[in-house]
Amino acid sequence: MKNIISVSGIPTITIPRRNRRVSFPPLLLVLSAFICVHLWISPPPVHAQEAGDQEVVVNLAEGRVIICATKDAVILAAVDKHGEADSRAPAIEMLSGIRMGVILGAVEWVLPDTSQAPIRLDDEFRGLAAAFNNSNRQKDAEAANDIETLGIAVLERVRQVAALLHHKVDLREDEPLIRVILAGYVPNYGPEVWTIDYHIQQDDLGRDVWRTRVLRPTYNQLYPPEKGKPKTFMEIRYPPENRASDEPELLDLLQQNDSRVATIRAANEIQAKSVTLAVEGQSQKSDAASIVNFMKAAFPAITPPETKLTMAIVDYDGGFKWILQPPKAPAPPPGETPKNQKPEEPDKPSLLRKSGN
Repeated sequence: MKNIISVSGIPTITIPRRNRRVSFPPLLLVLSAFICVHLWISPPPVHAQEAGDQEVVVNLAEGRVIICATKDAVILAAVDKHGEADSRAPAIEMLSGIRMGVILGAVEWVLPDTSQAPIRLDDEFRGLAAAFNNSNRQKDAEAANDIETLGIAVLERVRQVAALLHHKVDLREDEPLIRVILAGYVPNYGPEVWTIDYHIQQDDLGRDVWRTRVLRPTYNQLYPPEKGKPKTFMEIRYPPENRASDEPELLDLLQQNDSRVATIRAANEIQAKSVTLAVEGQSQKSDAASIVNFMKAAFPAITPPETKLTMAIVDYDGGFKWILQPPKAPAPPPGETPKNQKPEEPDKPSLLRKSGN
């Protein structure tokens, strides 16, 4: 399987860090960790009891995350995908004064036949990254270790929840169970953007019972790009989609001079200049305030009216700041079970492998 490293005989690997490198100790198994579809996984009634298994409802965080690194700030916007009623929008988290992130994919795990509260990895994300919050490093080489630290923190928690999966999971080869997106500013280095993908491997134990293991994550540095590559709008989607056949990205619309964004782009001279710089691959010269104003106006114009949009920045001088903060969900009335705690439809989109596929 592509991008999967065997758990046995694990070698030392190195993350490409452009101007800085870090190697991973071979004994550290990094498993998968911010959107949204309702997943139904129903175990076979006979073998479930033998395996200590039970019904699991998994709600996904799905959607689009758009990032732009300007001359004075990194901007991150998250847009949901209009999944099922119980699905989750991608949640932006402040990981430190100079770091922010989003966790996508299998973020909510519900055991409907128990009184146990749902496991919310998106809510736990900031706590899982507590060790990652130490941004006052004395050496640039030490700063390189923060990506590994976060990966290990997420691994340890996701290993626990992934153990609930005892049935064949239906994921494409390029589709991770969980995708983490990081954006921020590293002193003495500059802005950077990473994705961390967590894939699973399943072993058939027989009688339709599977063992699920989360593999070492794959790391991809989006910013700064390779030398000579454009510095422009970056868009990450979950689940992974085909750019040539699916809904156009924001950059595609700008390059096509789509009428929905052309007027917004030309709202004023400074904004037009900043957006043009970003489209032409020179976002590092653009003005953050202008890009923020453009993105705030552009996404409502190109998405359905009910789309949820959140946005934050890491200012190179002022640190993390909210632009569009998500509203807090109201607490359920006393004694009432939250709606998303139990499945409603067994035929909702599922990780379970469909018969005949």
